[in-house]
Formats: sequence, structure tokens, C-alpha cells
Amino acid sequence: MSIDNSKIRKIILVEHEGLRINLRAIEELLDKVEGGDVDARKSAHQQLTTMLQTFLRHIEHEERILQPVLAQIDAWGPQRSAAMTEEHKMQRGLVMQLTSVDPAGDPKAWVRDVRIFAKDLLMDMADEEKTCLSPNVLRDDVVVVDGSSE
Repeated sequence: MSIDNSKIRKIILVEHEGLRINLRAIEELLDKVEGGDVDARKSAHQQLTTMLQTFLRHIEHEERILQPVLAQIDAWGPQRSAAMTEEHKMQRGLVMQLTSVDPAGDPKAWVRDVRIFAKDLLMDMADEEKTCLSPNVLRDDVVVVDGSSE
């Protein structure tokens, strides 16, 4: 069963918006964590753990439904696909780092690391939306350019 490219775009964009909502909720707690609020730290850690699990499912989903399409969509497809593979590999490593840290050990360092991860993820999603999920790239109609001069 094949999914239309516009449907893939909508699915991924909805997932991105869900991740943004989760990141905003976590961000709201981080100032309190820096101020020493133990309940906020526990809540932020729990929300981050849930968001990271959601994020890992999201990148697996991108690899399953988006990456194969990107790889063949145009002349830049192989580069986009390779870039996605590298980005996801790096992101999985960052997720492992974040999940291995106990925020109670050094809450300020944990907050800094979470904020860096969140900022990078937001930038990555915005870039992906411009370069991979644009209707000009991920389109349902196939545009074939005839390179002949006949």
C-alpha cells in the first residue's frame, strides 16, 4: 500500500507539532527546575522521558514512510536520505545521553542539556519542513524534466 506524498507530509507535520507542544510544556518547567523546585524537576524529567520515547517513534516513522520517498523524489534525494540517516543517528545518541542522566545530580547542567537538545530539535524540524517536507519537494504529481533538446 502506497501513501500519497501529501499524506506523508501531513502525518510528519502533525507529529512535529506534537513534539513542539511537548517541548513547550517541558520548557515551562525548566525555569522552576533551575530555581530548585523538586516537583518541577520530577515533572520535567517525566515529561522529557515521554517526549523522547515519542521522538524515537517519530524518527522511526520518518525512516519508514518519508525516507524511501525522499531517496527517489529528485536528484537531491540520495543526499537528503543520507543526511536524514546521519541526523537520526546523532539524535538517537543524544537521546541516549539525556536518558542516562539523573537530573537530581546536577539540575542546572541537566536543564542546560535539555534546552540545547530542544533548541537543536526545533531547528532540525524547521529545516526539515523547508527542505524535505515542502510541497515543492514532497509532491503528489511527478514532474519529469526532459533533458533532450529534440
